[in-house]
Amino acid sequence: MTLLLKNARIADGLGLRFARADLLVRETQIAAISAEPLDAPDATVYDLAGLTIVPGLMNAHAHICLDGSADPDATLRAETPAETAIRSARRLVETINAGVTTIRDVGGPHGVDIALMRMVERGEIVGPRMLASGKVVTMTGGHGWTLMGREADGPAEARKAAREQLKAGARHIKVMATGGMMTPGQRAGAPQLTTEEMAAAIEEAHKAGFKTGAHVESAEGAKNAVLAGIDSVEHGHGTNEEVIDLMIERGTFLVPTILSDIAINERGTEYGIPAFVVEKCRPMFESLLRAFELARKAGVPIAAGNDGGAPFVHCGDIAGEIELYVRYGMTPTQALRSATENTAKLFGLCNVGRLEAGYTADLLAVAGDPLQDISALRQVRWVIKEGAIIRKP
Repeated sequence: MTLLLKNARIADGLGLRFARADLLVRETQIAAISAEPLDAPDATVYDLAGLTIVPGLMNAHAHICLDGSADPDATLRAETPAETAIRSARRLVETINAGVTTIRDVGGPHGVDIALMRMVERGEIVGPRMLASGKVVTMTGGHGWTLMGREADGPAEARKAAREQLKAGARHIKVMATGGMMTPGQRAGAPQLTTEEMAAAIEEAHKAGFKTGAHVESAEGAKNAVLAGIDSVEHGHGTNEEVIDLMIERGTFLVPTILSDIAINERGTEYGIPAFVVEKCRPMFESLLRAFELARKAGVPIAAGNDGGAPFVHCGDIAGEIELYVRYGMTPTQALRSATENTAKLFGLCNVGRLEAGYTADLLAVAGDPLQDISALRQVRWVIKEGAIIRKP
């Protein structure tokens, strides 16, 4: 398929590329972008005057098997694996229609996330490109141990747990450096997997050519994960100057997931969120904002992830996450970069996330100018993934 998109504003994480330009898509790639009118006799032509084309957005921290209800873990426990798969497939459609063309799924049960990833790749179902983690690697009784955790104690077991996920088809490995808010009966932020245990799992992922992320809700957990060689700190509550220096030294990313904390804090138990989740989240929120501020000012690479599937957060709402990045100090251009080019680098994808000839044609056209008002990313008009039109007016 050849598409010629005319008269659009062109913007990406580098800023405004063209105030008005034509963009030519051939097959799955961007073939040309020009301020001078382009002509392609074989193309289907669309006039996008008044719209801004940006790269397809990415969500670096999603759980497609969670439904974003007040108590998503309870919903998941009540579902059969078949129900989880069917409902998750529907959420994939909703996610890509919101303009999110790539997600990293950081933990799911029953191999559902891996199966959905493969079905998307084969074109059997509609959805964003996925990097699925399978089950998370956690200590016995650790965060997420119930349905989406593979319990492991000691470096040898952690290594085997990672190998099991890779054998099942995972493209990413997630480890639990600390306790978490959503698991009852444990202290959020308490160190869990040791540096040695995480290092073993991380080594297996890296040997296979895949990246890793660590659930982190304390400075000690963050330090342990970074020293173990993790590629990204997820959440990052409590991360301090010492850890930030280590992250800069080692090129470690931060995935802040501010939106999920906001949702829990603003709604609380009156909306049905379990009391133990609210009681753990509220005292920790300021430490998350502090970690984000430290990372932003120091130049830690930040990749946008919203913890989609957590209470009242949906995988497609990455615009809501990066609006918060602007609220807390980023420029709109920096925020857009966090959900495009930076996220692609974290994922190890070299040909997405930027608007240039030769890059994969993952495109989003929105009303307004997101470099002036980041909320324009909510005004989705067109979604194109790998050159195929997913949504149009």
